[in-house]
Amino acid sequence: MNKEKISVVFPTTEELLKSGAQFGHSTQRWHPAFAPYIYREAKGIHIIDVRQTVPALENAVDFLGAAVQKEARVLIVGTKKQAAGIVKEMGEKFGIFYVNDKWPSGLLTNFKTVSQSIQKLQRLQELHIKKRYVLPKKELLSMQREIEKLKARFNGVMFMDRLPQVIIVIDTKYEKIAVKEARAIGIPVVGIIDSNCDPRLIDYPVPSNDDAIKAIRLILGVFSEVLSKYSSKRLVPMREQFAKRLAELNRSIEEEHRIKVASELPVEQKTETTVTPREESKSGRTVRVTSFRAISELKLPETVLEKLTQAGITSIEQIKEKSFEELKSLKGIGAKTAEKIISVVQKYGK
Repeated sequence: MNKEKISVVFPTTEELLKSGAQFGHSTQRWHPAFAPYIYREAKGIHIIDVRQTVPALENAVDFLGAAVQKEARVLIVGTKKQAAGIVKEMGEKFGIFYVNDKWPSGLLTNFKTVSQSIQKLQRLQELHIKKRYVLPKKELLSMQREIEKLKARFNGVMFMDRLPQVIIVIDTKYEKIAVKEARAIGIPVVGIIDSNCDPRLIDYPVPSNDDAIKAIRLILGVFSEVLSKYSSKRLVPMREQFAKRLAELNRSIEEEHRIKVASELPVEQKTETTVTPREESKSGRTVRVTSFRAISELKLPETVLEKLTQAGITSIEQIKEKSFEELKSLKGIGAKTAEKIISVVQKYGK
């Protein structure tokens, strides 16, 4: 089957200059092998010759396009703060593997062993839900911390059953371990390189400022075009199905717990479990009536339900006990989502 000709829009020299792609590092922090890409020195920094950036980008796109048309697995790496958000965005949108936190040592060269940690992350997320009402709170918190730690490192490479065939790297010096591992086993590397990088280590180097967010986004935008046209996106449904499985498991466990609690209540309390959280007993004492309603009843987006579940919030009653500030501080929630959650809870049952 003949490959399609890659057709994408490349940035102009003017657009590269506006994004700050021309600014390299100080003249004291440069790699001699980068010399062919240097235009001149100015005020103690090297100015990158962006006239060479587009041809280099075209070469990288030709390779990347040919690879993804053959359904090659792509891994994008960018753990510095300027690139981490963009890398995750691309990985989730186009269904490619990504690493945007600390590089997991041995991910490529010792994949068989590292893949066990990746599989452990999936098992722990399910186990944390299943054991919510079985294990002591201390053990659950310990498990949650381990999940968060593993997610930071492996969330972008979950479901990676085989090694990638292409790696895109932002700042090949900062990600030198990833580059070294890729070279050791012969995986081609497409890299955005600054004046302190060695282009000889990269198969498809693209000279540009790798610290400017605008420049990073401009160049990765070109790669995104290729991925949007040719990527199979097989990872997108896999990730969605896993999130859905966790949500369904959470609903099932909550329902089982609700039924169990109801069955253990005295007969006189069973008939009134839906009245209020606290009622007066015949003896005049205030008793607590346990009635859990799963957060799935709120019809919030699956991603929001997942974040709440990860934070240990599984019932509507737990949400009601949280203030706006407490909800906002939860990982992945934020102010707007917290407002939406509170609004939905207030409308629930009316």
